[in-house]
Amino acid sequence: MKNIKFLRVFLILTLGIVTLNSCDELLDPTETDFGKGPILAQFEKPSVTANFIKDGSVTSYNVPLTIIGGRNQSISTPVEITISADASSTANSGTEYTLETTTFTIPAGELSVNAVINVNTANLDPFDAKTLVLKIDSSSQGVSETNTTSVILQAVCSLDLSNFVGNYTSTTTRVSGSRTSTVELGPEPNSLLITNAEAYGTDKILVVLSTDVTNPTITYIGNENFFIYSHSTYGPVWASTLTPEQSTYNSCDFSMNLEFKRCVSIGCFGGSRVITMVKQ
Repeated sequence: MKNIKFLRVFLILTLGIVTLNSCDELLDPTETDFGKGPILAQFEKPSVTANFIKDGSVTSYNVPLTIIGGRNQSISTPVEITISADASSTANSGTEYTLETTTFTIPAGELSVNAVINVNTANLDPFDAKTLVLKIDSSSQGVSETNTTSVILQAVCSLDLSNFVGNYTSTTTRVSGSRTSTVELGPEPNSLLITNAEAYGTDKILVVLSTDVTNPTITYIGNENFFIYSHSTYGPVWASTLTPEQSTYNSCDFSMNLEFKRCVSIGCFGGSRVITMVKQ
């Protein structure tokens, strides 16, 4: 009888150890990895605007290709990717661009490689930008569902601040309709002084244009000498930069798109003002 009881206890202990070992195997991170998945090739960005100075040169432009998936880390083998120009492109091969190489390799241990296009700036129209749509045709791993990117080939002109001087038709989010505003050269380097863009009549906004026309950004200089209006409590209210990229200019038609916050001596108001300016 004692032997039978001992056998029962032994069997129960044995089953318990087996069960615990089975659970340990399931919970062992070296045995089960829920982070793995297919390795997929895709373009780094689904679309991009590429600005080129229209100077007649042929300029190379990089379009990054990358891999995603797996553990979102590089892998130990190279990844070969083949691309082509999609039929939906409005840019023409041999006119606005050439794609001399269509196969690119992401080296082992790396996450990306640059596909290179050559852009003929002489054939770009500043007022009629063409779009090159690139497509991933194949990969030695897999291909993402988002396998295209749109590259807008935009021509820009050399910067001459004097060409911005004159009358503009301005629209602002503050009031409906449009008005005539004036632009003159400002007192700071690369600056313009804008009057009546906000429809107060005497409002003044001092802006500084970046000298890189391929990245045409605008910043603001605001103080008690250059302000939009005077607040009854806080005094002069001036335009201040949100981020330079939120305000841009066109060096070919001299238009400006302004977005800024309004600030006073003790701080800034919430929200932003947007002004669109087209030269008359």
